[in-house]
Amino acid sequence: MVAKKLVVVQLLPELDEGGVEGETIDLAVYLAKNGHKSIVISGGGRLVPLLEENGCTHILWPYIGAKSVRCLQYILKLKHFLLKENVDILHLRSRLPAWIGYFAWKLIPEEKRPRLITTFHGFYSINFYSSIMTKGEKVAAVSKTIKNHILENYTIDESKIFLVHGGFDEDEFSPDRISDDRIKALKKGWNIFSETRPVIVLPGRLTLWKGQDVFIESLALLKDLDFIALCIGDTEENPSFTKKLKDQIERNDLTEKVRLVGHCSDMAAAFSLADVVVSASSTQPEAFGKVAIEAMAMKKPVIATAHGGSLETVVHGETGWLVPPRDAQNMATAIAEAISAPQMAERYGQQGFDWVNEHFTALKMCEKTVQLYQEDYSFKPYQKNRSQITVLQLLPELESGGVERGTLEMGRHLVQNGHQSIVVSGGGRLVDQLSKDGSNHISRNIGSKNPGALLHILPIRRLINREKVDILHLRSRMPAWIGYIAWKSIPKKRRPVLVTTFHGFYSVNAYSGIMAKGQGVIAISESIKKHILEKYDRKNSVRLIFRGVDSDYFDPGKVDPSRREKLIQSWKLDVTKKVLMLPGRLTRLKGQEIFLKSLLQVRNSDYIAVLVGDTLDNPGYTAELNEFIIKNGLTGKASLVGYCGDMPAAFMLADIVLSTSSSEPEAFGRTTVEAMAMGKPVIATAHGGSLETVIHNENGWLVAPSDEKQLAAAIDKALSMNGDVLNSLGNNGRVRVKKRFTSQAMCKQTVDYYRELLAN
Repeated sequence: MVAKKLVVVQLLPELDEGGVEGETIDLAVYLAKNGHKSIVISGGGRLVPLLEENGCTHILWPYIGAKSVRCLQYILKLKHFLLKENVDILHLRSRLPAWIGYFAWKLIPEEKRPRLITTFHGFYSINFYSSIMTKGEKVAAVSKTIKNHILENYTIDESKIFLVHGGFDEDEFSPDRISDDRIKALKKGWNIFSETRPVIVLPGRLTLWKGQDVFIESLALLKDLDFIALCIGDTEENPSFTKKLKDQIERNDLTEKVRLVGHCSDMAAAFSLADVVVSASSTQPEAFGKVAIEAMAMKKPVIATAHGGSLETVVHGETGWLVPPRDAQNMATAIAEAISAPQMAERYGQQGFDWVNEHFTALKMCEKTVQLYQEDYSFKPYQKNRSQITVLQLLPELESGGVERGTLEMGRHLVQNGHQSIVVSGGGRLVDQLSKDGSNHISRNIGSKNPGALLHILPIRRLINREKVDILHLRSRMPAWIGYIAWKSIPKKRRPVLVTTFHGFYSVNAYSGIMAKGQGVIAISESIKKHILEKYDRKNSVRLIFRGVDSDYFDPGKVDPSRREKLIQSWKLDVTKKVLMLPGRLTRLKGQEIFLKSLLQVRNSDYIAVLVGDTLDNPGYTAELNEFIIKNGLTGKASLVGYCGDMPAAFMLADIVLSTSSSEPEAFGRTTVEAMAMGKPVIATAHGGSLETVIHNENGWLVAPSDEKQLAAAIDKALSMNGDVLNSLGNNGRVRVKKRFTSQAMCKQTVDYYRELLAN
């Protein structure tokens, strides 16, 4: 991540009231308080003093939101302003100002432009005018509903869209901070003198889509109950609709019970005096629904219409009620239940308070937005100096496995050393860690073996050009073909250096031959280098760079005993017995069935066997292994424990770690080396990379592939040894890893190779 303090400009029509304005203020204040330069450009409004009191700069451009030719004057003015202030981020929040901002941004030379962010705040009418909100280099969607709306109605790369839920201000909307005087002032202003009549509050602009008319219709069905209902919102903004509501109130004889109280500048106090809060959006769903989360933050139960963002913020039967849109009868039923069952309402209020504080605070919204800014800013091409390089790695997914972890470690190393790291994959459980380490992940299903995968070629080409990629590093065959074709389509003088890593003993054919087409080819073991030189026409530029493990992460001294205990409980292990561990993907080539068959020939019964690997990845093979365990009386002796996200702790449980690859040798054997790094003796099959990592009788044992008898004998030998001997073998392995097989060495050698290729 970039630690630089940013200059951020947010652009919107006005600063009066509403969700867009509230989120703009929350973010602007957060930026200023955290040392960034926070600028908001708008047509003004009642929230401007609040902005300026908190250290932000407001610039008044009167017609920036006006749908007239007067707004066009701001295009050149904004262009000059962005350059003068050296703005890093231009954040566009509404359609007309967004067009002004976009045209100004396009007029700036590419290398001097700020990064362009747009936030899709609502269900805009679907047309070319609204499409401006998809033109950001990154697009923030305020709810999953809005993200789906964008994808369904606009042509946009999904990887550009980021979910950033809105949030409430924890300081402002805190029940403990509302004084009695503030509540009394509102009650006096709104002529509320009873302390016993339930108060129902509906906040929102007075417009048809906010559903005040349906709300009043529902109250007409409850006129025999005792209550006060307040519609809070500016009565002068939409006079015709205000008159319609007043007429509806009079017509239904509700003048003593329903009031249009106008604008309120102290909504926290307004929520405090409420017994229940209603969000009645009708003709159009809430994009997010900030009123609902603010009410829940004040421990109030909420009744909301069951569409749009409310489906993500209100939990029916836990934090409030969800009712069908424009259904006055169902709304009336919910209101009646809320005001007649105060204990239930209080419970919903407390549960809502807990829910929104966990998921929907302004702090979380601001942190996520700034993270988006900083991730994006770190890719500004003009930031690079001569010592920096931009590396784009392509692979099918980021779930688990050696290729994925090598990519993760390479990304971390690049960022830590001031380089730019971009990874394109189909996603997976390692994406969060990759992003935390500072790489930019772009989600694309480039590992799919169907013709549709070819649609990714042009976007990859655009990415290479836009980010001025120096190194294109291809790590798997299908993504490599996509990357290679994109690379070939770029003029030679502008192409990055093409690097491929040969991670396995691929079948020898034209499809696999893509991995030999790099201008530089990395072999992860001597066995793989020999395979390349024998099977492909590559006599030069094949560089041996052993895979490695993170010696800081795989360090027995850094595993807290509680992590080990957690796995013992989860896996229900009897650790009074020696633990045999076989980690790896559940596939036939990893030889799990050979391991289980060998256990039937092991004479020493003082062991527990644990097979670690995602049981959902290959359900057919998983079922076959479980069936073998049951049929052969290994229940209680051997078990499949599933995926493990803490392999250092897992290795600490083991006494002996195995690698039983059978039909195909390990190209390198990463799990074996990880076990060695954790000081564990290993048993591995004597082919492929294991011949380079395991030294027989020094740090473990080598056995013939698919030889159950020999494997059983090695297991018996290991089980017969006392702890001191096993520890000595394990320590030998640890020393060997530190000397030859660390990820730190792998990453440094890879970057050195990048530089060598760039120089040539």
